[in-house]
Amino acid sequence: MATKQTNTEAPQAAPQSLAEALAAAQLEITDPAKDSTNPHFKSKYADLATVLKTVRPVLARHGIAITQTTRVEDDGRVLLVTRLHWRDEEIVGYYPVQPTKADPQGYGSAMTYARRYALQAIVGVAADDDDDGNAASAAPSKQNADELAAFIAQVKACVDLDALRGMRADASRLGAAAYAAWSAKGQALKAAAEAP
Repeated sequence: MATKQTNTEAPQAAPQSLAEALAAAQLEITDPAKDSTNPHFKSKYADLATVLKTVRPVLARHGIAITQTTRVEDDGRVLLVTRLHWRDEEIVGYYPVQPTKADPQGYGSAMTYARRYALQAIVGVAADDDDDGNAASAAPSKQNADELAAFIAQVKACVDLDALRGMRADASRLGAAAYAAWSAKGQALKAAAEAP
């Protein structure tokens, strides 16, 4: 006589929110395989296609859709907008696209990079070697520090919004501090132009 097995696990309640659906999906999602190598830093990472192949099926099983689009801000900055959708809810993340070269290839490369990092962040996976922040906190070279200081001084002295817009490529190329100074000056010049 065959014995019937009974399931002793409590039935899973259907998710009531995007946060619950995402939490359930995250229990199933594994970190993507680090199948690519960065030749400059000799580090391993999962490329965008690998990250998508890892997370998309699990998110879909939980009714979560993902979109990644761009938005151009008034100051010319391009933002990657990543959204997780579930029923009438969404989680939205923004990531600045900062190409090192302002041509189609530069934007394409920066967009792929932004999509990969934004997707990893919003879903909660790790797809890169962890260097404990060493690359991000490395001291700039004397030449780079001098160039950054000169650029920031030039931005602070700028009184014309059109001239400031012409400095955007250098702001992107020189990194976050330069971009922050450039953006803040743009906001200040706009506010001054709009003041009575």
